[in-house]
Amino acid sequence: MDNDINEKEIDIALEQRADYITNDELKDGTATSDFFDEIITTLLKKQTTLIVGPRGCGKTHMMRYASLICRDDSRKPLAIYASFNRYYRLEPMLISRANAINLFHTWVLARIVVATHEALLEQEEPFLLDDCLEALEYMDVAELQNLIAKLERSLPLSQDELNLANSITLHLTRKIIDNHVSLAGRSRAVLLLDDAALTLTPEYMAEFFEIFRSIKTPNISPKASVYPGTTEYGARFHPTQEGGFEHVWLSVSSPLYLETMMSIAGRRIADFSNIPEDVRQYLAYAAFGIPRAYLHMLMEFQKKKFSTTQQGLNRIVQSHAEARIEEFLTLAIKAPKLRTIIEKGNILFGKLVLLLKEANDKLSVLGTKQLLIGIAGIKEQPMVERMVNLLIEAGLMYPLIEKVSHGEDRRYDRFTPHIAALLHERAFSANARGWSARLVVDKINLKPSRQPLRRSVSSLFTAEDISSLKFDLPPCSTCGKERIAATQKYCHHCGSELLDSSTFETCMSLPLYEVPGLTKWTAAKLKQDLPRFKTIGDLLSVQDPGTELRKIHRVGQARAEKIIKLVTSFVDEFLQ
Repeated sequence: MDNDINEKEIDIALEQRADYITNDELKDGTATSDFFDEIITTLLKKQTTLIVGPRGCGKTHMMRYASLICRDDSRKPLAIYASFNRYYRLEPMLISRANAINLFHTWVLARIVVATHEALLEQEEPFLLDDCLEALEYMDVAELQNLIAKLERSLPLSQDELNLANSITLHLTRKIIDNHVSLAGRSRAVLLLDDAALTLTPEYMAEFFEIFRSIKTPNISPKASVYPGTTEYGARFHPTQEGGFEHVWLSVSSPLYLETMMSIAGRRIADFSNIPEDVRQYLAYAAFGIPRAYLHMLMEFQKKKFSTTQQGLNRIVQSHAEARIEEFLTLAIKAPKLRTIIEKGNILFGKLVLLLKEANDKLSVLGTKQLLIGIAGIKEQPMVERMVNLLIEAGLMYPLIEKVSHGEDRRYDRFTPHIAALLHERAFSANARGWSARLVVDKINLKPSRQPLRRSVSSLFTAEDISSLKFDLPPCSTCGKERIAATQKYCHHCGSELLDSSTFETCMSLPLYEVPGLTKWTAAKLKQDLPRFKTIGDLLSVQDPGTELRKIHRVGQARAEKIIKLVTSFVDEFLQ
C-alpha cells in the first residue's frame, strides 16, 4: 500500500509538466478558451512570433498542442516542434572548447532537422523510404541523433562526426524543411522552438536568435518561447521589428481568468466538480495564472490531510507562496553573480506585498480592492530594472504591458504581486469577523480602485540600497573566498587558479536525495542503499542509472524510470 502511495506521489510530481505527458494525454486534457485559441491561431500564422511567459504558464503545452492540431489537419502548415531545454548540457564547452559556439550552432540545426523528419513521420500517410532519404538530402537521422547525444554529453567527436557537424548549414536545413513540406503536401512550415530562453548561457542565446532570424523564409515561420524579463536577443535580432510578442501568462484581472483556469482543471483533475466552488476559485487566484500550480494545489486539497477547509487552504497557499520565493532565491545558485540583486529583490517583493495589504485593509470599507502597484523610476536604475525582471521571470510579479504617465518624469510601470503571497498575508480578510474562502474570493472580485497604489524607486530603496546593488563575483572553488576583482586570475587567499563558475556543474553537485518530488521513502532509500550516489551528477554520470536504482529493495523497472524522469525533470527546471 505504501509503495502505491509513493508511486502515485511521484506520478503527480511528473504529470504537471507538458514535457512528460503523451500526445494523446495532452490533446484529450486540453481545455480550449478564447484566450487559448487566440494564442494557437498566432502560432500557426506566418509572422515570426515570440510567446512570452514565466515557467509553468503553459508555453510548452500550447506549442505541443499547436503541433498536434497541424498533424491532424492537412490544410494546416507542417508544424515542427523542437525543444532546446537541454542547452545547459553544452554549457561546459564554453570553458573547455574553443569552437563551442560553432558546435552549439550545429546542435541547434541538427535538432531542427531531426524534429522536421519526426514531424513528417507523425503524419497518417506512410512515406516511401527513398522519398524520406531524398527529403533529408541523404543525411542519416540516427547519425544526427548520435551527434546530438555526444554534444549534450560533451564527448569528443570522431573525424566522421566532425565532418557531419561541418556539413549541417542553415542553407541545408532550410532546404530539408522545404523538402519535407513538399513531401507532406503542405503549403508551408511553422517552426515551434520551445525553451528558447537560454538565460544561463548568453553566448549561446545570441547565437540561437541569429539562427532564429536567419532561418525564416516566406515558407518557414519560426516561433520561440521566451521568458518575460531576462531573454537577451543579441545585436542583430530585434523582436519588435522581426515579428511580435504574444503574452501567454493569463492575468488574474482578466474577465476570462476563472473560466479559463477551471476549464483547464476540469480536464486534468479527477472529481474536480466535487471540490467546492469557493475552494476552486480561491486556489485559482492563488495559482496566479500558472495552470501547473493550480493543478498541484487542487491535488493537495483532495488529499484532505487537514481538519478544516480553512486550515487546508492556509497550509496549501502558504506552502505554495514559500515555494515560489524559494525558487526565486535558487536563481542565486544558478547565477551566482546575481546573488545580491536577488536577495534585495526578495526584500522588495515582501515590501510590495505588505503595501498592498495595507491598501486593501483601508479599501475594504469602500467596497473596492487594489491589486496594482505603480512604480516610477525603474528604467533610470538598471540594477533595479534587472531585479524587477527577475521577479517577473520567477512569476512573482505580473507586469501590465502598457505604461501610465502622470506628468513629466512620472512614468509608472504597474505590477500585481503574486496573489498567493497576498492571501498568505490576509490582504483580503484582515478586517473580517470570520473567515471563509467565499468571503475572500468575493473581495478579490470587487471592482478595482480607480488608481494603482503609487510608489517611486527612491521611496522603496534608500540611496545606500541602490549603491549596494552589484553583480557578485564567483568565489574561489578551492577555499571559498570571494574574489576582489573581476579580472583576478588567482585567489588572493590560497593562490589557486580562479575559474568561471559553471551552472551545470553546480546543479550536478546538488544532493540527489533532496530532489523535489521524491517521496520520503525514496529519498531515505537513495541515501541508505546507494551511498556512492551522493549527488545528481553521480547518478546521471553512470551508463545505466536504471540498473543502479533497481538495486534498492522494492524498486522495479517502472519506479526506477520514474525516479530518473523526476531527477532529469528537476535538472531541466533548475537550469532553464
